[in-house]
Amino acid sequence: MKKRAPLVVANWKLNGGTDLICTSVASFLNQSFKAEIGIAPPYVYISDMVSFLRNSKIMVGSQNVSKFASGAFTGETSAQMLKEVGADFCLIGHSERRQMFLENDASCHTKIERALAAGVMPILCVGENNQQHELGLTHDILYRQLHQALPGLELSGKRLCVAYEPIWAIGTGKAATAEQVQEVHEYIHQELIAILGTEAADSVQILYGGSVKKDNAAELLAKPHVDGLLVGGASLDPEHFAQICAIANDAVPA
Repeated sequence: MKKRAPLVVANWKLNGGTDLICTSVASFLNQSFKAEIGIAPPYVYISDMVSFLRNSKIMVGSQNVSKFASGAFTGETSAQMLKEVGADFCLIGHSERRQMFLENDASCHTKIERALAAGVMPILCVGENNQQHELGLTHDILYRQLHQALPGLELSGKRLCVAYEPIWAIGTGKAATAEQVQEVHEYIHQELIAILGTEAADSVQILYGGSVKKDNAAELLAKPHVDGLLVGGASLDPEHFAQICAIANDAVPA
């Protein structure tokens, strides 16, 4: 499979504000990237980010999306609403959403369908926790997550990404090696072929999201099945995130 331009996505989580928006925008406005760059701020800042970045190629996205299209669902935001305010993508099934808000694979499937229908690129997050990792259940967990969230999708002309985020390697002091990441990403790709077919699976970018920093970005992106990065805490430092983006630029195939 031919290596493609990496996609680097910043997930600000419940952080940020107008100060971070201004400093982040200032650090990107005059730069030209060959890699794809995306930023997912909290909901209330999406419209501002879209406005500030309208003359750049940087994508703006959401950290979540509702599984409902409309109705009496207080606090929810639909995929169509995200599209209308200019969102390019949305994260779905992030580990924090699964753990803290009990999101499951069935709801992820519905959310992906809603996002695709609205023209918003879904990024499905998958990964195992520490206990599952220690028991050697990584493939079993990923198999369940992928096979329950992705069957029956119509991807013709549409984009889908999968982000592998090993929960055991996030904020724990443990780190997944580039070789471990490559092995898991290769497994994910094989399961995508089984679910979606070869052509559709080859179009899906597989990102890595386990404590990504400038120190490990180059080694990760050098692996053949690592198509990009999902960056958490490091993305809150505009200079640090810009350095990761520069590394991704260097990883763009000639």
